[in-house]
Amino acid sequence: MMLRHVGIEHFRGIRAAKWKIDRRLVALVGAGDSTKTTLMDAIGLVLSPSYTTQFTDADFYEFDITNNIVIEAVVTELPDGLVKESQLGKDRSGLMPDGTLVHDPVDDAEECLIVRLTVTKDLEPTWAVVRPGSDDIRPISASQRRRLGFFRLGERPDYHLRWARGSALSALTDGGDGASSVIVDAHRQARAAVFEAEPNALHTAAATALSSASVFGAAVFDELRPGLEPGSATSTHALLLHHGSIPLSSLGLGTRRLTSLAIQDQAMESGSIIAIDEIEHGLEPHRLSQALYRLRQRTDANRLQIILTTHSPVVVKALSATDIQVVHADGTGSTTCRPVPVDLENVQGTLRSAPEALLGRRIIVGEGATEVGFMRTLLRQWDEQRLQEHLNSTAAVGVVLVNGGGGAQSLQRAKNFHMLGYSTCALLDNDDTGIAASAAAAEVGGIALHRWSQGFDIEHEIIHTLSMDGVQALVDLAVEFRSEESVRAVVSAKLGSELLVGTDVAAWQKQAGIDDEALRSAIADAAVVKEKEWFKREDRGEEMAGIVLAHWADLTNTHLLSVLNELQAFAYPEPTGSASAGDAHPVR
Repeated sequence: MMLRHVGIEHFRGIRAAKWKIDRRLVALVGAGDSTKTTLMDAIGLVLSPSYTTQFTDADFYEFDITNNIVIEAVVTELPDGLVKESQLGKDRSGLMPDGTLVHDPVDDAEECLIVRLTVTKDLEPTWAVVRPGSDDIRPISASQRRRLGFFRLGERPDYHLRWARGSALSALTDGGDGASSVIVDAHRQARAAVFEAEPNALHTAAATALSSASVFGAAVFDELRPGLEPGSATSTHALLLHHGSIPLSSLGLGTRRLTSLAIQDQAMESGSIIAIDEIEHGLEPHRLSQALYRLRQRTDANRLQIILTTHSPVVVKALSATDIQVVHADGTGSTTCRPVPVDLENVQGTLRSAPEALLGRRIIVGEGATEVGFMRTLLRQWDEQRLQEHLNSTAAVGVVLVNGGGGAQSLQRAKNFHMLGYSTCALLDNDDTGIAASAAAAEVGGIALHRWSQGFDIEHEIIHTLSMDGVQALVDLAVEFRSEESVRAVVSAKLGSELLVGTDVAAWQKQAGIDDEALRSAIADAAVVKEKEWFKREDRGEEMAGIVLAHWADLTNTHLLSVLNELQAFAYPEPTGSASAGDAHPVR
């Protein structure tokens, strides 16, 4: 079996969703509250083999019970037993190559069943098979839905470690009722064992009951003795897999989930559909990688379809870009599932370089490590101020910082995230004329670009903006990283003068006999000398931002402040009702 279409109306956080699926391995990613779990719940309900599913008013979109919940699933590669005329054979529809559904499985169409779950305000669910262009519907029973081969692995996998009705272990048990006979025999032996036990406290209590019953004239008992109730343990639910004498239910969550998945893999027929919520839950990276490898083998062999959700960068990096679909909720109840386009330039590299970005909402692509560290410190400062004012932090907004890798690559990564539906901006240097045309096109396409002054990178922008006290603090920080001798030597080389003395920038200016701007240029040029860079690491970018914050007053009416204000507005899109960064405190 293979799930090909899902349609949802008025279910929980989804007012409307239409999702087409053409792959056997699908990983749903997206920010928190993007309705990924609701999608999985909807699939689980429409294909559920249960006949006891319960609904409440909370399952209706915005609690509006005047609009029915409607969930439809289109399933292809149907089992022969289900499409016999005595079953649902007369109710098959067709799925055309372009994704259109037609009434009959004509030559060019794949045969399929369209299963619809409807829940009205009386909270009674009904499952039916429907066909395009027809009002005729035919009920589909729980046993028929079970033959569609759907299995869901969530946070509580213990059910499939038991011989419970409908569990994977029951499906592996030959004869169908084999588990029942085992539990009945075991219970009979247990009853006999209790009867044959040596006299104990239970027997003493039974003798007391016998004596008291005689006094009350209850009945004439020859003997009262303890024993197990004959029908008290006939449910196979009590049968549980054990490791030696240890029940598997007492083992770790990851072990239980993987074992449950392994059992289901063997229990279901070829073509099963397995939905896995947060596949990484409870698993270390090495076991997670092995599970993904195994599932990839199974889907590549066309033996099953896997639909999973994840919040793990490990999973994103391990998958092919074409396995990934990005889930977006637009705030009005509309949910979309967007596949990663195969024609995006270096999209695989983009996702593997910054897998965490797919799990956020708003992405800031920095030119390199310095920008990422620099912005991280500023965002933390802004967050602290906002939290004091009971406003959302970047964690709540879903802001993710991404290292663009420099130049054209940074711009390409920003384009890729934008094409995947993420609000994206980029903080880029302005010293590479080779990307000017591409940058202009990106802005026209909707990507917000934030750039330093013409010809500047971040080091030049900051060093040319801060007061000389601020520049001194940066030089002192560079000395911690590179030593006095190294810093002096590089600055001296940029000035074209003899070796400077000390690390006092005012003294350097006197020694070289130059003005402020010439000194600033030399220091900034020295900061970015290849293989001797002062701040080209995230942690050093963070410390550089600390100096900027300490000298925030120097930024008034500067291009640096303008860029930072723009980035702050992007990171916190909702109106704050407060002054801008340049008007008040540096963390605003």
